[in-house]
Amino acid sequence: MSLLDSGFPHFTEAGFHNDNSPRDYVGIIRPNGLLGLLSGIGRPLVDLPKGRELASFLRSHQVGERLKLDPVYKDPFSDRVVDRLVGDAVERYLHLHGITAPIEVKRREAVIQPLMVGTILRTLNLSLVVPITLTHFEVDHFSLTETTYISRIPKKLQLGRTLISTLGSGAVKMVVGAATHAFVSNGWSIEVDNVDEVPKSLNQSSSNALDAIESFFSALRVATGIETGYAQMLWVPRGWALSYYCDLTPVYGTTLRRYPSEYDNYGWVYKGATVETEHLPEVRRLYRAVASSPSEGMRLALSRLNACLTRSDAADAILDGTIGLELLLGDEQNQSLSYKLRLRAAALALLHAEPAYPATEVASKVKRLYAARSAIVHGQRKKRSKKASEPEDTRNANDRLLASDLLRFVLNVLLTNPAYLDPAKIDEGILLRGRN
Repeated sequence: MSLLDSGFPHFTEAGFHNDNSPRDYVGIIRPNGLLGLLSGIGRPLVDLPKGRELASFLRSHQVGERLKLDPVYKDPFSDRVVDRLVGDAVERYLHLHGITAPIEVKRREAVIQPLMVGTILRTLNLSLVVPITLTHFEVDHFSLTETTYISRIPKKLQLGRTLISTLGSGAVKMVVGAATHAFVSNGWSIEVDNVDEVPKSLNQSSSNALDAIESFFSALRVATGIETGYAQMLWVPRGWALSYYCDLTPVYGTTLRRYPSEYDNYGWVYKGATVETEHLPEVRRLYRAVASSPSEGMRLALSRLNACLTRSDAADAILDGTIGLELLLGDEQNQSLSYKLRLRAAALALLHAEPAYPATEVASKVKRLYAARSAIVHGQRKKRSKKASEPEDTRNANDRLLASDLLRFVLNVLLTNPAYLDPAKIDEGILLRGRN
């Protein structure tokens, strides 16, 4: 792992044969894991002390039920699960303390106890960790709530997350690695009947976790307006483990492509966005408002903001922005929708009284945005061409920025004043009152 001139980490791969790579100590004396058993013919097969005895105990005792061992020992394959646990524990101890270090009880227990907890308990505690791609922060740690925070990613977790496959995700590996900080959410757990279900469950995305992640990124975008995103969803075990890789932090997870498409075009070589310290209290305030909001319309509008700021196609992003505004300011009657949205958005500007968003200008921007939307929905398709290379279509670029800016503004006002999530309250509490 090294740092690019942009400040983002860069990872290179090397096998155990490389002098700069960690040693495979266990593999030297005997095959390590299933692959080793399959390819280790002719190599000395040396059982680690008490390994066979441990496997026999777990096979006959209730604490070993979740390992699903073969009822009767037949060959080394029968004990491969226990063999891997023992091998990983030995390997981790040697990497943590060195091959010449004496075996100390406290050190040994610190390695073994997490494996015991992971093997025995049905409910396992987790932290959700989401690296924030191509985004710098001026602080190492910033608390959002009692259970969530933004934190610089420790080196051993940085290295550990490189083991998560990117296959089939569509994400560029250099973008996946280019993160210095992460959003962390504690208090998660998983319940499984056998240990094989743990990686199967944690190496794929879940709707609950994605909802929590999107809540954070929407708050970050509303507060700062920066281009940002994520490419991994990680689960870090808390107080347990089922395997080790050298001395790295055990981690599960999956790779996703939830970032702006321009990141793929060597985005990691540029400095990227920076979230300044002075903006973080506003991120915290909005994140708490997002997390506590019971409104489904608000959740959907926040999702539209996230889509608006990560879409490849500007026209689609504009439609996301207008749909988000309609979710927040529209009603069941679709007549004169654009006109009503202009009035209600302007009313929110009067309520918010922010110099950057005067009411008349907000109303004018909504009108312009809906003119752009109409041109997209009802306009003519761009003339086809057989040219192999053409300049990028930037016709909708400015309107895309307008859509995201207006939606961010309305979301900010409504998260600050949730009483006006009902458009009728805007009409009664601001518009009609202003006429009297």
